[in-house]
Amino acid sequence: MNTAKPIPKVVSLRVRPFQAAHLCFEVGGILGESDIELGAPVAAFDFNAFYTTLSSFPTLRSLTGHGTTSRLFYEPPQIRGVARPFALVALRAEAQQAALNKAINARENAYVAKYGNIDAISSRTTFDYSPNFFGTSKPERLATLSKISQQQADLLIAAYNSEGRTGVVKTTSSVLDSILKSSGTSRTTGHKGGHRDDKSDEKTAEWITPDATFPPPPPGTRIDVVNTDIGVKEDFKEGFSSEDSSEDSSENSESTGSANQFQTILNTDYGYRIPFLESQAQNERAQISLIDEQFAQFMSGLSLQNQNLGRILQNELDSIDNDVFKLQIAYLNTILMSPISGTVTGIYKNLGEVVRAGETVLRVENNTDVLLVATLIFRGPISIGSSVTVETTLFDSSGPPTKVGGPVVAVRGQQEDDHWEVIVKCNNLDSGGNPIFPLGYHFDFDDTNVAIT
Repeated sequence: MNTAKPIPKVVSLRVRPFQAAHLCFEVGGILGESDIELGAPVAAFDFNAFYTTLSSFPTLRSLTGHGTTSRLFYEPPQIRGVARPFALVALRAEAQQAALNKAINARENAYVAKYGNIDAISSRTTFDYSPNFFGTSKPERLATLSKISQQQADLLIAAYNSEGRTGVVKTTSSVLDSILKSSGTSRTTGHKGGHRDDKSDEKTAEWITPDATFPPPPPGTRIDVVNTDIGVKEDFKEGFSSEDSSEDSSENSESTGSANQFQTILNTDYGYRIPFLESQAQNERAQISLIDEQFAQFMSGLSLQNQNLGRILQNELDSIDNDVFKLQIAYLNTILMSPISGTVTGIYKNLGEVVRAGETVLRVENNTDVLLVATLIFRGPISIGSSVTVETTLFDSSGPPTKVGGPVVAVRGQQEDDHWEVIVKCNNLDSGGNPIFPLGYHFDFDDTNVAIT
């Protein structure tokens, strides 16, 4: 019985890169920066780590360990600084840059004006809007206002009913009843003194008039006036000698007046009114408005339960930060970087050309590890994980054969019997760190031996 292990026969064998990336932009635009060349080495950019850093929303001071501030870090200059060592090409991105700057400025303003004082705002809002503060909070004042409005309506209804004014008002009358009274008093006193050398008889007369004056009454006004002590006063002096003589005088005047006026105005209009029903309708509208306010206040008051307001405000701030985060990612997407390390093996767009979203701009391939894609004729099973050794003479060189090997990472049977498509992963660097096989290399199956274990 023959127990020798079968030897695979090579039908074809070629080298394929283990990693390859056809790089493109998520957005369209015009290529604005491009210094990359074919064959240039490329370092991988850790997108996940940078996205994690951005999503933590670092601020200017938190990066230096001195507390927090309102301004988020990673504005366009900072993002460019992080991406510069890994950037391959970039689009013109003035619009994205302006949008990001605007969002960061708006976030800073919102933080200073509101979200930086969440505890103080929560405390004051609870005091003003919580129903637990009786008599001073808005819910209590709304309830009081509703009661006052209803009391006012009840009193008006009672007044209309008591006077029988519940019907339609066609005319209105205005009554003016006024009384005017006026009074005034005037008093004049005087003293005269002199010396006479001869005797004579002297008679003096003075006309005394009142000092108080009053404005004329309106036409049709009845006025009763009483005047007292108005007239002529005479003093007679006689039989004076050459001695000193003196003279005294006194005057009094008093005036009083009154006027009564009564006026009735009757107004007739084309529009009739029903004040009795209007007062009730006004109260109903007031109550409806108060119900709306009370319901709105009830909904707002739900946020005050169990310290919900602080969490709500923090969620609002996080939403603003997430909007900034999206703009940071949008700006980062205008810079093309590779997620893998490797070599630039293809350039499809040049500086100034229009690039559509998803259109390949560069190709980067990693040849540190390679995949050997083989079509083998092998009588027997081949499974994933099997070890494959390949020994070949490169380019018909006269030196010793090159030997590489690695595990089977994929295998698939073909339609023909004993035909297999096998993919093997192997290291492609020699002891000096140089690639052993060029990408796309096809083995000469006459000079190549394969062993499967």
